[in-house]
Amino acid sequence: MPSSNLLKGSLSFAATNEPGVQSVVFEFNPETMTRLQVYSEQNNAISESIRFELVLSAVEGMEQAVPDAVENGVYPALAALEELLLNQTRQQRTGWPEWLFPPRNIGFLALIYGERIIPVKIQRLNMKELLHNSQLKPVYAKADIALRVLTERELRGNVAGLAALAAYKNYRRLKAQFS
Repeated sequence: MPSSNLLKGSLSFAATNEPGVQSVVFEFNPETMTRLQVYSEQNNAISESIRFELVLSAVEGMEQAVPDAVENGVYPALAALEELLLNQTRQQRTGWPEWLFPPRNIGFLALIYGERIIPVKIQRLNMKELLHNSQLKPVYAKADIALRVLTERELRGNVAGLAALAAYKNYRRLKAQFS
């Protein structure tokens, strides 16, 4: 069960002015986080993916009679995750030359936890509603989230996104020096 002692994490759109859901904040202490790095000879590049299971619980809030937890459970958080997935599709470039149709928005989705800010794209979102309240709104759920770290090429022209990616890589290099 999530606890108030856990650090917060989030999936957040950064550097964007689009309407709609911009962030989902959650208690972040996954039992397992899988990071996969794959080298492609064709592109001479390494792609990285991150996968974890997010546990969402309104049980503690229900026990303390927090009105939103009692009425809505974790449904708002699940709906916000779905909206982030939808919002990321709006971030896509049109395929037309940028000088002709510049991108409407140069935001990026970031996984933020601890000291890390990682520009990502949601690849898969699998939500399991496990317990429900009397109105059949979920009060306990697990979301299996698969993310892909964005590349420099994908972030081209996005100063904030490139800076976040560089900081993430530099953080990893710095920590590797202490091993």
